Amino acid sequence: MKNKLALILALTICASAFAGCGGASSGESSKAAESSAEVAETADNSGDTIAEETASEKLLAEYPVNDGAYDFKQGATENMLGRSLLNRGDTSRLAAKIQRAVDDPKAVTNICYLGDSITAGSGASGSAKQYTNLITAWWEENLSLYVLGTNAGIGATDSYLAVHRAYRDVPPESDIIFIEFINDQDSEFYQATMDSLVRYCLALENQPAVILIEPSTEGGGSPQSAHLKVAETYDLPMISYHDAIIPEIDAGNFAWKDTSNDNVHPNDAGHAVMAQCVLNLFDQVKDGLENESKEVTPFDPAAVESPTGDRFAGATLGSADTPELVEVVDAGTFTESAQFGNFSGGWGSTTGGSAVFKIKCKDLGILYHKNISGTFGKVAVKVDDNAAVIVDGDFPGGWGNYPKAEEIFSSDETAEHTVKVEFINGDTAPDFEILGWMIS
Repeated sequence: MKNKLALILALTICASAFAGCGGASSGESSKAAESSAEVAETADNSGDTIAEETASEKLLAEYPVNDGAYDFKQGATENMLGRSLLNRGDTSRLAAKIQRAVDDPKAVTNICYLGDSITAGSGASGSAKQYTNLITAWWEENLSLYVLGTNAGIGATDSYLAVHRAYRDVPPESDIIFIEFINDQDSEFYQATMDSLVRYCLALENQPAVILIEPSTEGGGSPQSAHLKVAETYDLPMISYHDAIIPEIDAGNFAWKDTSNDNVHPNDAGHAVMAQCVLNLFDQVKDGLENESKEVTPFDPAAVESPTGDRFAGATLGSADTPELVEVVDAGTFTESAQFGNFSGGWGSTTGGSAVFKIKCKDLGILYHKNISGTFGKVAVKVDDNAAVIVDGDFPGGWGNYPKAEEIFSSDETAEHTVKVEFINGDTAPDFEILGWMIS
């Protein structure tokens, strides 16, 4: 079975890359491209500041770049794989799932892939070449015969939206959950969204193994510094495709264009290497299964402190289909039913105007339709007497339409709030669609 999968991977990484930028391109990577790895600092006895060696730097010293040019289509080198395991973490949950599959090959394993357009498969020339399906194929070839794979990747989205949609998109019976969001930034906000998302997944009754995957944008942009803080907090495995390839590119051993056809989405060879990085961990755990701990402690959110305050605990999406969450006080001109992609039950207007809602929350965000037609305008979103937040539905010259999530309001206490949405540019661009409210 291993030989069969090896052939699949070999064919994948040797295949020529084709264009495949579904979902997002430059727009999707704009936030992540601004990210940079933070280097922790400490002071010595003299008062001078000394930079501490980061986890990435330590691994680079242990697993240096190739000595000269390398054909990326041949797959990952051993040192690339070594660098990619940025945080091995506690593998007991993964070991327990692997042990179950070994003991009962006919048992169904549920694997959920939660992410953005990379997880959705953008950049790959076909479904069989996507990193998600390569991982699923490995499991079927090497462990249990039956895998139920759930691809919950949505292009141009981030972990802020993901923490609000996880309840509907992540099957509660998941055995393994992969989380990948290149659209996050290396910031405290995205540390908080990832923190709450991870806590939600860890607390699922089936006690899934949760694994973070960190891609890269051209130039090395990545939110992995913020995500690593979360992985270290909960001792999670974290796989860095970024650390596997960027040092080699910086050294001139191969070029970004060998890994991607745009500035963010891996091509066939990139998807194959990303899968290799994950399967490197799987192989380690499987081969050392006898010595791996398989004792899993249930995660109790009330007993495990969140370093970010678990700001988005209980996050959910509110729409016209959930009147218990969102009360329409005055629909005004927002009487059209709004639907886009994976989201329905929203409110749309084609004539400008306004609408008023009542929503009980501590933190509130708006999910809206970002549109390239030129007919979508700006609205002011005002919560109670707070300053209005301007939200622009127009995406001039963009790569395509997409669902955009934006935080509107945050407080320390849950309370009922009046939320008014009002056009600010007359009828010159009269369209706007609220796809949902992000409530926590």
